[in-house]
This record gives sequence, C-alpha cells and structure tokens, in this order.
Amino acid sequence: MKGLYLTAALFGASSTASKLYTASYAGIVTTLELDSSDEGYELKTVSETTDCGPNPSWLMFDADKNFLFCLDEGLNGPNGTLTSFEVDSDGSLSKVHQLQTVLGPVQSHIYSAGGRTFFAVAHYSGSSVTAYALDPDGVFTHLQTFTYKLDGPGTIPDRQDAPHPHGVVLDPTGQFILVPDLGADLVRIFRINSSSGLLEPQAPLVVSPGYGPRHGVFWTPKDSSPCATSDTRFYMTSELNSHLIGYKVHYPKNGTIAFEKFLDTTSYGGPELPSGATASEIAISPANNHIVISNRADNVFGTNNDTISVFSCADESGNTFTDVDHIGLYPAYGAIPRQFEISGEEEAIAIALQTSQRVAVAGWDDETGSAGPLLAEKDLEGRIVCAVWGDD
Repeated sequence: MKGLYLTAALFGASSTASKLYTASYAGIVTTLELDSSDEGYELKTVSETTDCGPNPSWLMFDADKNFLFCLDEGLNGPNGTLTSFEVDSDGSLSKVHQLQTVLGPVQSHIYSAGGRTFFAVAHYSGSSVTAYALDPDGVFTHLQTFTYKLDGPGTIPDRQDAPHPHGVVLDPTGQFILVPDLGADLVRIFRINSSSGLLEPQAPLVVSPGYGPRHGVFWTPKDSSPCATSDTRFYMTSELNSHLIGYKVHYPKNGTIAFEKFLDTTSYGGPELPSGATASEIAISPANNHIVISNRADNVFGTNNDTISVFSCADESGNTFTDVDHIGLYPAYGAIPRQFEISGEEEAIAIALQTSQRVAVAGWDDETGSAGPLLAEKDLEGRIVCAVWGDD
C-alpha cells in the first residue's frame, strides 16, 4: 500500500522531530515530540503543565502568535476556564492569562473583525455560547454570553435534557460563526459584526429530531479565495445517530447564510451501524479532497479498537466538488477516538484516544485519503481528549 511506502521513505530520512500537544481530563497538558529516524518513530514527553485546570478539554495552536489556547471543561463545576500559553522554544508551555468562564467549554474558534482578534466558545454543560476579545499578548476580555433553555426534553431525553452546544465553526468568508447544539438539534448561527466583532444571533439551522449535531467543517475549492462561492459545502457529524450530513451553502443578497441539505448517511457510509457506536470528530483532509470522521465504541478492528472513516468529496486537485462516496474504515489504534488532527507536512494523523488513555500517531496518505500503519503511541495519565500538532 502507498501508506506503507510513504512510511518507509520517512524512516529512511534524516532524524526529524515534530511537536504534539495533548489534553487529559486528569488535568494535564502534555507536550510530546515525535522523533523519526532510521530506527523508526518514537513519542517522547517534553513537558507537562497543570496550569490549564482540572479538566482540559480542547486545545488550539496558533502558529502565527506562538500561543496554545486551552479550554478547561470544569467537569465538577462551578465554572470552566480559558487559558493562553506561550510556547517556548523546546515546546514547553508558559501560562500567559487565565479567565473563568461558563461551565463546560468544549470547543473554540478564533475569528477576526475590525483589525482585531476574537474567540468564540461552545459550552456543553453550560448550555451557552460565549465570545471574547483576544489581545496580541494573549489576554482574554469577556464580551458576550448567550445561554439557552429547552421547553422540554428532546427526542433522546437522557442526552437532550438541555441545550448542549458542542462545536464552533467559522464559515469560509469569515462572516459567520456556527455552533452545532447536540441537545437542541440545531446549528446556532451568528453573524459577526464586521466592526465590533460582536456575535449577532441569526435564525438557526434546524436538524432532524434525535440527530444530536456535534462538530462541523466547511469545504471550498482549494484554490478559491476566502469569499462566497457556489461550491461551498458544510459537513457535520451528528453524535446521537452517527450520521454525516452535507449542505450546499448559499449567501443570499440580504447578508445571511442559507443551507440546502444534499447528503444524509451514516458515518460508516451505509445503513448499518455497530451497536453503541457514536460519531465524533470531523475534518477535511490536507489535500482538500476527503472528509475524515472518527467513530467511537464500534470495536470494528477488535475490542477497544475503533475506527477512522474516510469519504471522498472532491477530485485529486481538491478544487472540484464530487459526489460524497465512502472509501473505507481504518483502525484508530485504541478506544474512543474523541478527536484527531491530520498533519499534511508530517503525513500523519494524531488521534486522542479517550478510554485507552493514549495518543496514537498513524501514517496518512494525503493523495488517497487513507490512514496508514501505526507509527508511534504514548500512554498518558487520564482520559486523553485532544491532540494537536505544533510547529517543528
């Protein structure tokens, strides 16, 4: 297989190292170094910090500013936190600023307006969306909190007892923030005020009852400029029924954003789901021609070995939309792959394995959109819920 060939080629290269940052519900953010040499690959611990809080849930690496941002979910309450870290030359982390926030932050996204930088956050257990100004020194200033309620339990009462915002997505034009809400079966939509950066609520996208939307991602042609295009697509995972949903995106002249559903299939590409399986993370491959999804608790590759599912969505150039077709399933090399991130430069996918308490790094063939063999893995303390690449 090509993935095996790529791995062999990398093994033959001179020794190189790449950084990974991982978050554990045990309260630890770990910097790892992926070393490659003629002997193979190895993940080594560079540093650890407990400065994010008791339950780190999400990490964002900002290469331009050399910051790592960490959300602490605050599983035992009464609040969560946002923390900015400066990344030192060896990959160790120095805390810059920490701000208390609504309970349950689980995903965030940076956006810009009026020449300034802002930060939007989804709060699962806090049933909220918050927004912050972020200054060049990594200091947060709270701007807005939107808190939601349900009139009654949803279709799946034990999971839809309240609104549960789970993701934050910035549209390709930089004009809208989308927040999939697992508890309310909605995608909450905010227009970004172009001068103040404040979030302005719009009519939500309604999702079928019992789906439980989790995370989403936009696709546009690889060589397109960051503006409205008729080829824009929005793809989303729904956790409660393990579906992949696709929408054509329209930008009406009245300054809104609109969605037309064209795809609704399982995250396995067919009608059957393994019992108890739930879709989790979603991403577009670095080549811009594949949709990649992690599936939890399916045990397809053996007990405690779940899956990475890949769909084609564009031609080889990543510029022309094609029908979405399921390519196949690949091992996640552990249990409950809550989150993953693909590095095109490293030709590797890093997978946060929550129940296995491990991060796994596997080869990634960006041409075919397939995960390759296991390159390295590292057991860590606590449930590992996020792993992101940093600069070399």
